[in-house]
Amino acid sequence: MTDHPGKSPDEQELAKRVQDLPDVASDDAFREDLRSRFVHGGLESPAAETGTYDPEAGRRWWQWAVPVVGVAAAAIAAIILLNGGPAMHVLDVADGSAVRIDGAPAILHTGQVLRAGAEIEVPEGERVDLVARGVVLYEVTGGTRMTLPATPGRWFNRTVVCSVFVGELRLKTGVRFAGSELRVYTPDGIVEVTGTLLSIQCDAEGTCVCVLEGTARVGVNDDDLEPVTPGNRKIMLRDGTVKIIPVKPMHRDGVLEFNERVGNRLGDR
Repeated sequence: MTDHPGKSPDEQELAKRVQDLPDVASDDAFREDLRSRFVHGGLESPAAETGTYDPEAGRRWWQWAVPVVGVAAAAIAAIILLNGGPAMHVLDVADGSAVRIDGAPAILHTGQVLRAGAEIEVPEGERVDLVARGVVLYEVTGGTRMTLPATPGRWFNRTVVCSVFVGELRLKTGVRFAGSELRVYTPDGIVEVTGTLLSIQCDAEGTCVCVLEGTARVGVNDDDLEPVTPGNRKIMLRDGTVKIIPVKPMHRDGVLEFNERVGNRLGDR
């Protein structure tokens, strides 16, 4: 018996028996039949013979699925496109008025579209009126630095935000603002606007929110938000004073002048 190093006696005996098996002659007829079927496509898998595999099934599924997926993608894209509200553009500005956009000098012109999220700084003695037709109207007064909010969507993305760092922002909402929310952040708190005519003033002493129409919720944080009704203002001072008191005539007159000057240009579409 030939030794097989590393194998047990039983394994060596089995190996010898395999070596002693007689040679099996090849079947030429079988080999020729197999070669012919391979060349001419006569071979089939067992799955195909039992009916469990259909080579056309995948192709038929894609022929049906691809158009459906394309239609669905087009519908989603159309909804997203139609959801967008009107762009924010310059309604009125003094000819050649120089402001700063994202820290760089810029000359604004009536009708110019401004990008949501951009920071605008209006120099003293100037003002910029902005409008998203039918949705909201803004007056950015001289000495104001703030970020520009997006326009609320028609069906979703209906909450938008901006920040007022210093100065005064006056705003009036339109009929298409209904159901939307504007959250204005200041160094001293939050103003939650859901439909109103108001002003937001920030200076070294703190923030004052004056409401002339509708109701706004104002607070130093989300837990402190409370309604401020027409004719009242909420002050949030940096010495810790927080209270609701009547609107000062000078603040009321400024907002009323803004409304009289451009309020009827808000539009309803």
